[in-house]
Amino acid sequence: MLELVNMIRIWIYKSMHLNFKSLCDGAIDTTTASGDLIFNIFSSLAQFERRLIQERTTAGLKAARARGVKGGRKKVLATDPKVLTAKKI
Repeated sequence: MLELVNMIRIWIYKSMHLNFKSLCDGAIDTTTASGDLIFNIFSSLAQFERRLIQERTTAGLKAARARGVKGGRKKVLATDPKVLTAKKI
């Protein structure tokens, strides 16, 4: 969503004189003041949601590290039977 918002803002504000009109719901039409408002509200909400997810993820990783949990995949030895079978294939 953020890429779409940035692309449309570049189109609209960089003197390309292009506007965006949603064909599915019709609520977003940047040729009107209310459509531009709706577009900006939706983009702000999308950005807010993304930042919340980032904050929660960071807090969760920090809490896991405090508990001593290491992230990532477990190491597999080269002598593991599955690895040896995969090398034969």
